[in-house]
Parts: sequence; C-alpha cells; structure tokens
Amino acid sequence: MIMNELSPQTLEAAISSIGEGPVVLVNLLWFRETPRYPSGFIGGKTTAKEAYFEGYAQVFREITQELGVTSELLYAGDRVAGLLTGAEDDWDQIVIVRYQRLADLKLIMNTEAYRIKAAPHRVAAIENWRFFATKQFA
Repeated sequence: MIMNELSPQTLEAAISSIGEGPVVLVNLLWFRETPRYPSGFIGGKTTAKEAYFEGYAQVFREITQELGVTSELLYAGDRVAGLLTGAEDDWDQIVIVRYQRLADLKLIMNTEAYRIKAAPHRVAAIENWRFFATKQFA
C-alpha cells in the first residue's frame, strides 16, 4: 500500500495516545526515481535523496531552531538486507529522530514555513512512507 501523507487526525490521535515525554519517531522511506515538485516550486533538487536530505531535512531543522524545538537525529542509513521481511518491505532508508514530545512535531507541521518550504520537498522525494511513534518502556 502506498502512503505518503500524515493526516492531522492521525497525528492528533497519536499525541493523545502517547501523551507527554520523549518520543522516538521511526521513518521507513521509499524514494521516487526522480523528484516530483509542484509546478512553480522554486529550489527543487535534482534527485529524490537530495530533495529529502538537502531540501526537506534542511528546512525542517531551520523550523525547529526558530521554534526552539529540540530534536535529535539518532540514525539515518540505507537498507542493506532484509533478514525477516515481506514483499513490501523494500524500503530505501531509515531515519530515526527523538523529540521531547510528539506535540512538537504537530507544532512544526502547523507552520506556514513547513507547508510552503519543507513539505513540497518531502512529497517530491518520497514515494512511500512508514512512520512509527515509539516510547521507551516505563
């Protein structure tokens, strides 16, 4: 199943379920062959990985800094081999990020800068996406 967009309702439900405290977000990413930017978008990148890491991630970091949100990239890497996988588990990269609280992601995503500058890079780069919110055992 192709998924590329996180709905506000899904994010809000996760925030309610998880509550306060640190959260680790796990992204499984499938990149497009070439980026697909909306018509007229300025600053597009030539490859999907550039669109994600140099476009989306860069603007995302700038927004977190402006908002004073603390996030920490724990890991980013290529999928090398599937050891216990299914037919649809052929993702390209994994990105794992820690936040002080999941509500910080909502704060970021609700900014005009995210909608105008960051999201177009992500949508242009990512063909398919799996996104998990995790919380450490109590």
